[in-house]
Amino acid sequence: MKKDNINRIGDLTEENYLFPKHLKPCVIHGALFIHNGKDTDDKIKRTELILKKLGTELSTYVMALLTLPQLMETVIKSDDYTTWSKNYKSQSVH
Repeated sequence: MKKDNINRIGDLTEENYLFPKHLKPCVIHGALFIHNGKDTDDKIKRTELILKKLGTELSTYVMALLTLPQLMETVIKSDDYTTWSKNYKSQSVH
């Protein structure tokens, strides 16, 4: 019987490692599957497929991974991050 590839990353399988829910191979593969859609319509169809296959909770983690770069950009541009970064850099210079 052939293994379902969505539950596999290299030699890492859910059966062999205890992954936190948000880093399960099916979540990573789901995010990659959606990300690699050829256009917006294809990505929407892929998102619907992932929702049906993984369910609401795991699909939410998939979407969180896909939005992470935008979130990081927003945080980096924030005043709080700029202040923290300046303080951190000034403390770490010898």
